[in-house]
Amino acid sequence: MSAEKLAIDGGPRAVPELGPFPTKIGAEELLEILDMWEFSPESRAKIRQLIEREANLKGPHLFKYYNPKPSKVAAAEKAMLDLVGTKYCLAVNSCTSALVASYRALGVGAGDEVIVPAYTFFATSATVASSNAIPVIVEVDETLCLDPEAIDRAITKRTKAIVPVHMRGAPAQMDAIMDIANKKGIPVVEDVAQAAGGSFGGKPLGSIGTMGCFSFDYYKIIVSGEGGFITTDDEWLYTRAQSWHDCAACWRPDRFAKERREGELFCGENYRMSELEGAVALAQIRRSDEVLAGYRRAKMQIKNAIETFPCLSFRRLTDEAGDTGISLVMFLPDADATRAAIKYLQAEGVPAGGIYDSKIRDWHIFSYWEHILHKKTVASDGLPWSAVPADELPKYSRDMCPRTLDLLSRAIMVDVGYHYSGRDCAAIASGINKVLRTMLK
Repeated sequence: MSAEKLAIDGGPRAVPELGPFPTKIGAEELLEILDMWEFSPESRAKIRQLIEREANLKGPHLFKYYNPKPSKVAAAEKAMLDLVGTKYCLAVNSCTSALVASYRALGVGAGDEVIVPAYTFFATSATVASSNAIPVIVEVDETLCLDPEAIDRAITKRTKAIVPVHMRGAPAQMDAIMDIANKKGIPVVEDVAQAAGGSFGGKPLGSIGTMGCFSFDYYKIIVSGEGGFITTDDEWLYTRAQSWHDCAACWRPDRFAKERREGELFCGENYRMSELEGAVALAQIRRSDEVLAGYRRAKMQIKNAIETFPCLSFRRLTDEAGDTGISLVMFLPDADATRAAIKYLQAEGVPAGGIYDSKIRDWHIFSYWEHILHKKTVASDGLPWSAVPADELPKYSRDMCPRTLDLLSRAIMVDVGYHYSGRDCAAIASGINKVLRTMLK
């Protein structure tokens, strides 16, 4: 045998060190990212020259876990905790994933029902079905959010959750909804996809219900391209949502320990947010006060400058101070008048549009959720519909929520920008007054 002393016994290491190696993510990837910004050709050339001149450029570690540097995703989660005020926050790759992980954390599954509004993006309802549960679709009212009376009528022995959606930036009637839920012992999952930074009764949206789900996709108030967050005050639900969002890792206080209690270990999916999205989300959350103040200022300036017309009404706000201000919704007496007004407003340059038109497919309106209305399934097991006796399933149809369709067909939605100047707001209000003076005189 060799007389060489083994390293474990104090001898020299056979492999002192490996490398150095280039990082997985380097200069070329950085240049591709920077290419998404609109630099002048001169600045672009200078940036490329500067980066290419950098020797041994060390790229980022684009994974939240095992990161040698402080994680941007973890920092974004902390910033969301400060914004929303809950005890726990989990970053995910979309609000759709946030909804699934929340439903699963609550134990929603085959044979259960979840109450959702007839006006919301399809994902709110689709994720119920993909969790093997039954979506129960109910009316909205003049708030364009869940009607509490409709919720009360829809509750059955199978109801496992209620999902109020704060549509178009305005809060749902969370006092009435929470009263119903608390009396019945039913969890509430707030869908805050379109209302990040809003509040109700002084409480941030996403902190009132059992769990809150946020979207940070590019068309939302605070953005990271793609991405979302789950908020809750319940450690057990946070742990279960975290496990669902990254099943292979089983993130728990002691991830290699036995179950603390039944229901802590299960098979989930992968919904992790990347460090790139986390970095953008962090910067956006830090700007949220400025952005929200801009939306609210612009909306109030436009609304206050609109004249009084006998046949014009505005969306009912449950908490005007908690409205994010991203849109101004007005109602006219009938659908025909609304369609005409939208056409005239758009010709004037007003950023106005309709919400419901039976000729246009819009995934925000239940009438087009054919996957659910026709009880479509992905596999031969027939789930989620096969888990409930046929005579106990909801009776779906394209006209099952007539009040919702009436409200949406009469609604004019004026988009608001946080960057609108006083002159922009005055011009928009002037255009609205000009059209309505002609139509409603």
